[in-house]
Amino acid sequence: MKPAEEEAGVPPARLQTGDEPPSEAPDPKPTMVDAIVDASEPAGTEQAREHWLTEVGEIRGWFAHEATNFTPWVAKNLFRVRDAARIEHPLELIGTEQRIAGYRIDVLAKTLVDGQSRPVVIENQLERSDADHLGRLITCAAEVEASHAIWIGVDFRDDHLKVMEALRHSMDCRFIPLVIDGARLSDKTALFQFTSPPTFSTPTDPMREKLHACLRSARDNAISVQRLAHIVRNHPGVAFTRYRAIIEELGYWSYLTDSGVDELLEQIAEERPTGPAVTPSRPE
Repeated sequence: MKPAEEEAGVPPARLQTGDEPPSEAPDPKPTMVDAIVDASEPAGTEQAREHWLTEVGEIRGWFAHEATNFTPWVAKNLFRVRDAARIEHPLELIGTEQRIAGYRIDVLAKTLVDGQSRPVVIENQLERSDADHLGRLITCAAEVEASHAIWIGVDFRDDHLKVMEALRHSMDCRFIPLVIDGARLSDKTALFQFTSPPTFSTPTDPMREKLHACLRSARDNAISVQRLAHIVRNHPGVAFTRYRAIIEELGYWSYLTDSGVDELLEQIAEERPTGPAVTPSRPE
């Protein structure tokens, strides 16, 4: 049966702006996806979020040539090298591609050590570590009597890491391997920093392996938080509330880690004790 308006030749009334929708067509309930999307975010936020903190992939896709692209970037970011290597005083650039003992060292800098200015040599390698770069680093460090010899790479062989650790205890120079690590901030930009490489295997000392794993995890966490802070600062119109609970829990575990480390350091001597070993007596 047709409505009276149609029978009289009058077209049905159209829904005008401001009219209430018909009761038989309620608004659809929000889906789970709708529920987690933050309101009033700038256009393109969801597309940008797909790139935030994802892997950068091949490093050479960002630094095409080691000498002309990567080394100048390292020279401009010595503060990042200093932070990762835990050097007490700032690094001051002396020059790049410096000739030392018949070699060219990628970056030569200096820093204060016990009130004296000491050279710092930095060797870069955008592929797996090899003996040529290791030999160059050792030779240049010895020639200038460097306080720090830093090897920046993307992947280190276990035997090279063992040499670096052995040299740390046999020379008046800290030999430090660092890995270049990056995370995307957008589809075309990334933030690069340095971190410690995964440790070499030591089956006879599982505690060392476990502590190195903790160290690597702690440094990765610190770098991720720094990168997230960079993103938050540069996107003031985005609501990051969905991540707040995770960040709060991260802070809780970081606090427990800091407290535990402080307690351990109070009980462990800075220098290895000398003299005959003392066996602690057992209580009666």
